[in-house]
Amino acid sequence: MDGPNEMDSIPLRTAGVPPATAPGTAGVPPATPPSIAGVPPATSPGTAGVPPATSGEPIPGYPDPDAGPSALVRAIQSFTGPWTWRNLFSWVGLVGAVLLIKGCFVDQYTIPTGSMEPTLMGNPRFFRGDRVVVNKWVFGPRIPFTKIRLWKGEDPKRWDIVVFKSVDPKSKHPVLIKRVVGLPGETVHIQDGALYINGKKEDPPEALRNVLHYTTEFTLSPVQIRSYFLRMAKENRPLEVLNAEHPSSKALYAEMKRIHDRVRTLDIDALSDEEVQDLTKDVGRGELGTVQQLVELGMQEQDQELVYGIRTEKEYSVVPEGHYLCLGDNSGQSLDGRVTGWLPAENLIGRAAGIWWPFTHRRDFTGFTRTWQGWLLMGGPLAALLALDISSRLRGRARNRRTPGV
Repeated sequence: MDGPNEMDSIPLRTAGVPPATAPGTAGVPPATPPSIAGVPPATSPGTAGVPPATSGEPIPGYPDPDAGPSALVRAIQSFTGPWTWRNLFSWVGLVGAVLLIKGCFVDQYTIPTGSMEPTLMGNPRFFRGDRVVVNKWVFGPRIPFTKIRLWKGEDPKRWDIVVFKSVDPKSKHPVLIKRVVGLPGETVHIQDGALYINGKKEDPPEALRNVLHYTTEFTLSPVQIRSYFLRMAKENRPLEVLNAEHPSSKALYAEMKRIHDRVRTLDIDALSDEEVQDLTKDVGRGELGTVQQLVELGMQEQDQELVYGIRTEKEYSVVPEGHYLCLGDNSGQSLDGRVTGWLPAENLIGRAAGIWWPFTHRRDFTGFTRTWQGWLLMGGPLAALLALDISSRLRGRARNRRTPGV
């Protein structure tokens, strides 16, 4: 044939002769760059420190991407729910609702002292002192954390029990509870245990006639004197007003030192009357008499003189417009308006509606709980919170139903 034969293009292998390879490759491994002693060979760019691809099993020393949140996070989420934007907005709405209710509608307050006894028993311990429900709506709701009222409500009435911000910036208790006795524009005078308004004797309601007896000077009860002694024993320090060489001072210091170990770790303000009596049952009368003199002297030096509603000068007897005179039921031991003066209406927080705790002390002062407003304010916030929680749970179940299974 004149054309090329197909067989001519196929190289033939000669028996016993290996096939030809590219020059320099037969039996020779591929060339590698020379290595330098002590320096590891170079790796491909972008792979340094990256673990090799695996079939999905966790690699020791590296976090497992499929492990899920930590135990702490799971514990927090069991309370807060999933950390999603929707859930965050739900929590913001809940907190906002609580602040709105507490700031504008209703709240509860503790009775820190005995100034309103026997009507209200004061003690900071939860199971000892009374807790009162306060109607904040009645005088006009205020913007939370301010004295600005959204609108003006009712005016306080005589004998109302009210909660208010103290006019004394140095007060140990910034929020106080007292009874309204003097109204704006009235001339108030206390004499012989009675209250006179505009020159006429003002008798309290029949239920309070055996309770209210207003005094023109402080009187310390035996328990109060013993409580003051325990405070002094807890500090166990010399007093500048005492002559350390006087026999009565030496006796007092000796008793303070002896009792110090009993009370050095106690919260004296939280003690009940029975506990105060028990801790001081072996303290001598002479030492307690010295303590009484010191307390009375301290009251005089602190300018705690009873003047408002007692002295006859106009500045002490006429209640200014927009102000009130508020006194404690335990008049002899109450640091109230007779010392601090007239209470501005803007300081009023609300009216005490009743005692809600302890259960055995529960009491309704105003008939508040028998009105529709009382039911609304007492039960409305709780119902709203329950409705919000149920709605959130129902929405969560609905989302779970719409989510396809994996």
